[in-house]
Amino acid sequence: MSGRKGQERTMKIIAARTNKKVGMIIMVAIFLSLCFMLANIFLTYDSTVRTVEISISTQSMKTAADIAREVDVEGFERFLQKPTEDSADYIMLNRFLNDYRLKIGAKHVYIVVMDAEGNSRVMINGLPPGDTAHTYIGELCTLTMEEVQPAYHGDTFHTGIIHDPKYGVYITTGAPLFNTSGKLVGIVGIDTGVEVLEQIENNALKNSLFYFFANLVVLVLIVVSYTLIRRWYQKETLRVVGDSEQTFQKEFRSILTSIQSIKHDFANHLQVIFGLLELRKVERAQEYLRGLQTDLQVVTLTQQVANPALLVLLHSKVEKARASQIEMDFHVSPEENFEGVLSSDLIKILSNLLDNAIEAAEADPTGERSISLHLKKVGNTYQFTVENTGVTIPAENVKRLTQEGFTTKMSEAGGARGYGLSIVQEIVKKYEGELSVTSARGRTCFSILLVVDKRVAG
Repeated sequence: MSGRKGQERTMKIIAARTNKKVGMIIMVAIFLSLCFMLANIFLTYDSTVRTVEISISTQSMKTAADIAREVDVEGFERFLQKPTEDSADYIMLNRFLNDYRLKIGAKHVYIVVMDAEGNSRVMINGLPPGDTAHTYIGELCTLTMEEVQPAYHGDTFHTGIIHDPKYGVYITTGAPLFNTSGKLVGIVGIDTGVEVLEQIENNALKNSLFYFFANLVVLVLIVVSYTLIRRWYQKETLRVVGDSEQTFQKEFRSILTSIQSIKHDFANHLQVIFGLLELRKVERAQEYLRGLQTDLQVVTLTQQVANPALLVLLHSKVEKARASQIEMDFHVSPEENFEGVLSSDLIKILSNLLDNAIEAAEADPTGERSISLHLKKVGNTYQFTVENTGVTIPAENVKRLTQEGFTTKMSEAGGARGYGLSIVQEIVKKYEGELSVTSARGRTCFSILLVVDKRVAG
């Protein structure tokens, strides 16, 4: 029990360290995910605003070009020679621009000229007399020489969004006015209110926030799901590793006991053999040496088995069989590492089969008491065969051997029996293999086939 508790404590320490590292990775992942989501929201918002702004500007520039084509340029040039509000040309152009302003729903429709210093000045503003936004002739305008530069090349133009404390939020677009000789005499300007753009911006922001929180919820669900699955996997791994480790430690302790016993008895064996030879009892010495063959089998097993887990298991089972005076014969290739089969699965399969074989051989009424183990690889499969002497198992019981809880043995008080072969069967299914049992004439054979193609070695 103390070994089991120590093992669990070690596993918990390892799990705690792993959880700390994984926790840091999760925090970094969450931080990066939030950054990506915020960046995505910003880009989506900015793209939406720019798209709407370009759409409004494009339509407004087209309208400015249409107005410029209909303006009486000659009348405007006459007005410039005598720029007064009483001018018939001024009155006509003012009404013309005002009609367009009302038709397109713009804040202002006007004509500006650029002075010698590069300042823009409103010459005619399409507003009715008495309007609070009415401007006087020659009033300075916000348009800059840089903004109207495309007009000098015959192109329309637009500004960015202008936040004016007097006239509100708007976008200015413009188109050039050329006279018959191709000279730029003025620029038609349109101030389009973009309060609707602010509403679109707010809607875009609200939608972005909705998607942000939706993505955040999905992210939280992913993290929670990952955490739950990972905890389940850790517990399952701890259970599997714990069971295998417990079996491994049990078998390893048995090996140490066996080796200590052999070392302790070695000197006594030498004395007995030496005494028999001095008395010239050669046959007795030979008989004594034959009795030590099982001990030699335990010592030389290391050179015959390459897989460490299998080596420990066979050491233990050979010693257990020897203690019950059971002859155990095994055949396994020294080069075979059993790659493709998890060590825990290998231990569970052979440990259960050999324990059953030893118990059956102990009860052999003929006293033959022998076990034969064959392990080999054929193509992409491993074939395990465990055969033992003992009481023949009835045919009706052979079919039920792998059922959980079924046993042909007498249960000890309070002891659970009949689960070993069901565990073996479960592992065999995991490797898409087969388990077959035959029993006749005092010999029972368990044959297992495991498919290991494309599996990762444990």
